[in-house]
Parts: sequence; C-alpha cells; structure tokens
Amino acid sequence: MEDIICSKVSAKHMECKQIRLIDMNSNLAFVETEFGILPVLISKDHTEMVKMIPGLDFQEFREEKEENGPITSRVGNDIQKDFSILYGFARDKAKTIIINSQDNIQPNKFFIRDDLAGMNGGPGTAPLWFWYVTSKDKIKLPVKSTVYDSNGHIIYGGNEEE
Repeated sequence: MEDIICSKVSAKHMECKQIRLIDMNSNLAFVETEFGILPVLISKDHTEMVKMIPGLDFQEFREEKEENGPITSRVGNDIQKDFSILYGFARDKAKTIIINSQDNIQPNKFFIRDDLAGMNGGPGTAPLWFWYVTSKDKIKLPVKSTVYDSNGHIIYGGNEEE
C-alpha cells in the first residue's frame, strides 16, 4: 500500500518521505511529503488510493503562528459521499484539543516528530497532527475549539455561548 500511495503522490511532484500512519477506521493514510502532511483517502478494503486531500504545509504552519494560535486546521466537507474531515497541526504546548462545534469531540492525533524546530532554521513547531472524520453530516463551520496545555489550562478558545 505504501508503494502505491507514494508513487501517486510522487506523480503529483511531491516527494513522498513516508506514510506516517494509516487509520483503518477512517480509511485514511497520512503521508509526510517534503512540504508537510498530506491526508489520503484509501478504499474501504485498504488496497488502493481513492483521493488526495489538500495537505497542510510545514512552512505555512510556522508562518501562521501569531494569527492561529496553538493549532492550524482545515475542513474538507464532502470529500466524497458521507465523508468530511477536519485536520491540522498542533503546536507543542497544545496537549488536548476539544472541537466544541462538533459536540465537544476530541480528535484523533499522533506525534509527528520533534525535529521540525530545526527545519529551515525556524522556531519550534508542531509535534502533533490531529484529525476528525464524520460520515453523518458536514463539519459545522466555523469550527470552534478549546485547546488545553499539559496542566489542563485553556490556552486557546473556550466553549463560549453564542
């Protein structure tokens, strides 16, 4: 599967470094490219790649630190029938993320690596990649979230009343 995905990603002029994780429940593979993380939808039988979802770029993440706070995310509604996704990077201070606008869901997450701080001489960046997939409906916009640090203190957002 990794060879199939990497050859298709490479055909799009992106160096496929490795598959970071395959989520069999959501039928997603997360590919690390030279630019960032690229979510890839795979078939239900996990034998072929169905669609590449626009990725998130490491450089964009570094540059958006001030305006986005501890997380940077995107929503892909209607990627295919009954499949929408929220995905993004979380900075190292973010330990728990709650998506308030999706009934207080805690997204899946995995550690990327700790050497992003040294890439291109930039400051410390994202050790976490997170995602949430829904098959029931579209992800409600705007996405409202609360981010907690390792001590359980809110460092971003909150569950404000509308």
